[in-house]
Amino acid sequence: MFRGAVLCGLVGFAAAACGGAGAAEQLLEPSQPGLEAQEASYEEIEGADTPVSGILDRRRLVIINAETWATFWAELHANISPVPDPPSIDFESDEIIAATMGQRSTGGYAIRIEEISRRGDDLEVVIVETSPGRGCLTTQALTSPATAVSVARPPGVVEFVEETETRGCS
Repeated sequence: MFRGAVLCGLVGFAAAACGGAGAAEQLLEPSQPGLEAQEASYEEIEGADTPVSGILDRRRLVIINAETWATFWAELHANISPVPDPPSIDFESDEIIAATMGQRSTGGYAIRIEEISRRGDDLEVVIVETSPGRGCLTTQALTSPATAVSVARPPGVVEFVEETETRGCS
């Protein structure tokens, strides 16, 4: 399992910097070991969970301002015309956690935020990427799964825990 803290949202880099080359990502052990994790509540953002986004690369983002949110939203919906307005988020108290899987050659792929936990001042976000298993029937079209949720802004860092699973087909 991969553990990485994405620090870009906490220091205010733009969404493109967070997901692209030069992203401020670093491998960390849990920043507050010994503290018990407690489930954190979060809200799914309508229109942000899609199997076919306009984002073609893999990203893990912490979005902390409206400008970066609008940029991400426009990329997310680049394949829709006109691009819908992004949902309103109160960035004084909340932030957005977003994950994209990158472009895939068929359907059957998905990404989800499985769980968000608080450990002291920090958040731990479990991201699960699902792939179709051998023998699965899939659409023969390009896909680029993405998802985003809003959560109360933590004073600490956000750590991403990566999990993968293969969907069985019979």
